[in-house]
Amino acid sequence: MKFAFLFLFLFNAGLAMAHPVAFQDSVGIMGHHSPMLTHNQLNYSFKYWWAMGVHHFKRPDALDNRHASLASTNFLLKRWYGDAFQANVYAILGGGKSELLDEPKDVGMGMLQFDIEDRKYYFLAQYLQLTDSDDTQLEQTTVRAGLAPYVGNFDDLHTWFILEWSENRFLNEKPEEDLTPYLRFFYKNVLFEIGQSFDGATRFNYIIHY
Repeated sequence: MKFAFLFLFLFNAGLAMAHPVAFQDSVGIMGHHSPMLTHNQLNYSFKYWWAMGVHHFKRPDALDNRHASLASTNFLLKRWYGDAFQANVYAILGGGKSELLDEPKDVGMGMLQFDIEDRKYYFLAQYLQLTDSDDTQLEQTTVRAGLAPYVGNFDDLHTWFILEWSENRFLNEKPEEDLTPYLRFFYKNVLFEIGQSFDGATRFNYIIHY
């Protein structure tokens, strides 16, 4: 029983940081940065299954200041526990203002995410959409798979190898696809990833959780 409790504590400490809903009364700060799009968010979990968040999107490659700011409510829809793994389904619904396509418009946001992970292997699939009253401004699809070269204790520095495929589709623009290998470094409540796509785009992500 003591071993099982320790395993769940170490396992969930790592998992909670990457999710739009974490343990009750926790705060998560996350950022995903690439030359095509950045997405920063702040989430507060009122319950283990429900959180509220604020989001800011920006297009660094645009000549003008194209961005979007939104608020969201985040839900844990389903969770599975196995002998050595955890799997989750999350949803996000939100709304705000967008200038990603130049003209300011009210937009709604929807996101669906599935992930499954043990202390050595990791998989995630995510779909996000920003839509105004007339068009879908942004569709973002992300699929990731990861491998930990070793399994450490809670206080150790953890490392992962991650391979990510992503696609961003802006209205009336050519879809932007990328395949990016990442190195992930995770120590206690701070996670940092850095990678470079096969097309030469440098990307980095961070998560701070407390």
